[in-house]
Amino acid sequence: MRKCQLHIILLILISQSYAILSHFGIREAGTEKSKCHDNEYLSKKGFCCDKCHRGFKLKAECPEPNLRSECVKCENGTYMDNANYNPNCFSCRTCKRPYFKEKTQCQAESNSVCECEEGYYMKKLSESSWECFPCRKECGPGQFKTRECDREQNTNCTCKENHYPVGKTSCEPCVECGKWCKHLCITSSPAIPVISPRNPSGALPQILVPVCACITVVALGVFMLYEGIRLQRKRKRALSAPSSSAAPQDQTFTITVPSDNLDESVPFRNQQCEPEQHRTLPDCIPREIKIHEFFYFVLDEVPIGRFKELARRLGVSEQNIDRAEQDHRNCKDAHYQMLKVWSDSGSGGGNNVLPYHRIQMFIDTLKDMYLASCADNIENRFLSKDTSSS
Repeated sequence: MRKCQLHIILLILISQSYAILSHFGIREAGTEKSKCHDNEYLSKKGFCCDKCHRGFKLKAECPEPNLRSECVKCENGTYMDNANYNPNCFSCRTCKRPYFKEKTQCQAESNSVCECEEGYYMKKLSESSWECFPCRKECGPGQFKTRECDREQNTNCTCKENHYPVGKTSCEPCVECGKWCKHLCITSSPAIPVISPRNPSGALPQILVPVCACITVVALGVFMLYEGIRLQRKRKRALSAPSSSAAPQDQTFTITVPSDNLDESVPFRNQQCEPEQHRTLPDCIPREIKIHEFFYFVLDEVPIGRFKELARRLGVSEQNIDRAEQDHRNCKDAHYQMLKVWSDSGSGGGNNVLPYHRIQMFIDTLKDMYLASCADNIENRFLSKDTSSS
């Protein structure tokens, strides 16, 4: 009876401990951390924050999700050569050992690089210890030089032909049979030459099989590549067809039929798109799409971690991306500025209006990024026939 009571008490304590850990979110820390992107880290408050760029250190974590962390540049004499969330930068290397000199000066984004002076080479003593040693100027007796000293390696010397090494700095001529002088060794029985059987008729099929297999694989790969390129071009032409068929509202379309092919039973006449009678035809009357309406819809659809990649694919320069991030601490404001730079770089559509072909290019870019769901939502919202008539 007493043992049963002890087991029950132990189970109650374990369940209570599990509930406490779940309440404070200790069990979910690993799961939450796995949701952060490569350029983010799990903050002490339990949500993902962006890391600092190279040459910067973390001053304050982001106060809320989708807000940027506060980073400051490394001071003189320190550096940080990768994205991080460290509160301190690393100290720069000093080249003050004997015969050392500075090859590359320390910057905020990279450490200094040391090299040996002229006439010395660098030799590794341990994982973190290097020393400069004088270069070997001349080779010893019976040796010749195979490599000059180049600050990274010492001069390399090798024994001359028919010589054997004596120590590390000299060689002597061979006078008797030995490990290095095997050409002086004489065997008691003459060597029997090994003659490999020749079978031209049997060797030819053995060569043809791998050659034919390689040719078949190459031909199949070229065919698949050709078909892929052809289908991709066909798809692009199909996607660009609506934009090429769009015409101004007041343009008159004339159909000309040769006289010898004209059927009198089917009359033809010049037809003009009438805005008042055909409001449901998107080819005649393209819908004006407001920039701010399109931008805010895109900001809700595209994942935050993929937005900078999208901006680069749309042609926004790295300078404009960095400037948007520096001017706006809120991520959505920065992304809105990137979209504004992209829209200003295009032509057509008027003030605060996006033309049809620019939106189609935007959707094609999302599909190239394998964000088909986002592309379909944007296309259904702005380019479908139902919304075009609205």
